[in-house]
Amino acid sequence: MSGYSKTYEIRWSDIDANGHVNYAAYIDATGDLRYRFFIEHEFPPERFELLGVGPIYTAIHASFLREVRMGETVTITFFLSGLSPQGARWKVHHDVLKSNGKKAVSINLEGALLNLSTRRPAFPTPELLHAFNLIPHSPDFELLPDTRRAK
Repeated sequence: MSGYSKTYEIRWSDIDANGHVNYAAYIDATGDLRYRFFIEHEFPPERFELLGVGPIYTAIHASFLREVRMGETVTITFFLSGLSPQGARWKVHHDVLKSNGKKAVSINLEGALLNLSTRRPAFPTPELLHAFNLIPHSPDFELLPDTRRAK
């Protein structure tokens, strides 16, 4: 299964007091990867700003499978695992792979777009929705409802 991916070198600032990669460093690196994807598809951060919207997380789930150390180079993958018809909600999946190809971390994120003025959920423009649909889809891709119902 191939998707969008980039390599990332683990830096000293990514390491916690136990010598492990701090979980927040993984979240930041996956966020950077997503922005790189959108930049390559004509949606740099400035374009989000002009539209007055920004992505927010509504859920994060990470599974830590193998240790990663400072100086290691990892590959981070990016797949769209869910999207609502109007693009109000999305789910993405990332794997962090060690240089030997073994999965070290699996991260699933759910999110939405936020109107930066009203601080309310927003719908993407047709161009932004098109860019979302260019993200490689995971095999378990699902169609999401446009609104999130409280359980």
